[in-house]
Amino acid sequence: MDYQKASEAIRSRMQDQKIHTDVIEEFLRRVSLIAEGYSGKIPWNEIGDLNTEDSVRLEELPAGRAHKMRDLLVVKLNGGLGTSMGLSKAKSLINIKNQKSFLEITLDQMTAARVRYGAIPLILMNSFNTREDTLAQPGVKEINLTCPGSIPVDFMQNMVPRIRVSDLMPVGDGSSESWCPPGHGDIYLSLKITGILDQLLASGYRTAFLSNGDNLGAVIDERIYSYLSGEKLDYCAEVTPKTISDLKGGVLYRRIMEKGETGHIELLETAQVENAHLKDFQDVKRFAYFNINNLWINLESLRDRLKKGNFNLSLIVNPKETGGEKVLQLETAMGSAVGQFERSRVIIVPRERFSPVKTCADLLVRRSDACILREKDLSLVIHPDRKEDPEVILDGNYKNINDFDALFPVVPSLLRAGKFEVQGPVMFDRPVEIRGNVKIVNTGKNAAQISKSAKTVFENETVEL
Repeated sequence: MDYQKASEAIRSRMQDQKIHTDVIEEFLRRVSLIAEGYSGKIPWNEIGDLNTEDSVRLEELPAGRAHKMRDLLVVKLNGGLGTSMGLSKAKSLINIKNQKSFLEITLDQMTAARVRYGAIPLILMNSFNTREDTLAQPGVKEINLTCPGSIPVDFMQNMVPRIRVSDLMPVGDGSSESWCPPGHGDIYLSLKITGILDQLLASGYRTAFLSNGDNLGAVIDERIYSYLSGEKLDYCAEVTPKTISDLKGGVLYRRIMEKGETGHIELLETAQVENAHLKDFQDVKRFAYFNINNLWINLESLRDRLKKGNFNLSLIVNPKETGGEKVLQLETAMGSAVGQFERSRVIIVPRERFSPVKTCADLLVRRSDACILREKDLSLVIHPDRKEDPEVILDGNYKNINDFDALFPVVPSLLRAGKFEVQGPVMFDRPVEIRGNVKIVNTGKNAAQISKSAKTVFENETVEL
């Protein structure tokens, strides 16, 4: 493996795309780690527990001061295509609730927030895959017209080459398939090199709330805002209790250094865990909470930390296969920035602040009556008559969003569902109610219509169609 040759080829390709020098150098830092044999794994004996004072429960925080939130802005990650669901456009543009998309509901949430808190800007971090479609949506280009400082609607996440496992050379000929996002940890460098960070500070903004675009539970909470500013913190990360579906979620820890001393709070993702310790990582007794990527950051602290240099987030090595060739995507996570700051805290929040959609099964739950848009802030939360989401299991017939939509033209009632499983293609072409644990099976190749059943209520049973 000729690292020098690979690094020159990578630099040349990125320069041809006029990618910023800081981005090129950061990516070459990651490639050099791979060349040196870095696997991205963190030795398990270095994983220490958080200190008692590192975390606080949201309900223990005093009431916030809504009238003093004029220096706050919201940033939503909008760079994902949702390829795991067969999407070829921004995931935020698919309908999620009441015939509205993630993005439309996010805009509605911001409208409601502005009534309570004032002209808080919303900025989207787009990718080269999502920007055009997103900006074409009604109302998006105008979202910040009433906010002080001429704040832009969006900024672009950077892009980096995919590299071959065999020799670390960039993949392909430089066409769009040769590139990939550098992970959402790129947000900090992107804010800097686009000049938006300086613009925000010059316009009087001091606090940013960052979250995923597919998490409609991530709404402004004045208590966390007041806690961050009142305690003069640099950074706060929200975590919530783990369930069986969250065992792979990243956790926060303190790294054990030499002589037993501990370092800053850090984020540990599944991809960084040694294979022999995956079960230890999933131990909910030790790691009862996981990071939900709702992050609060002091922008002055971010500016000062970036100026110091070596803002090196933990490397995540993501192996892929492209055209039968083994490749690597070298990424960083937004939440790993917690380790870059002295004054960081962990906020333990209720599950209602985490309402993601990663699969079509998640989408069915969110579209159903098991979830509602809360009136006061339009947060997407579990129905008040439930304690947790129903468990939904859909087989491969429903993995692709187009197939899913075709088979679920009518969303079943899941308000009283416990576990709902569907095997084989079943078209839900009329309203039905699922109660308790229900399994519906079609062993045929053609879709079976639920309307062919005489029943409209299925309760604690297995049904073959």
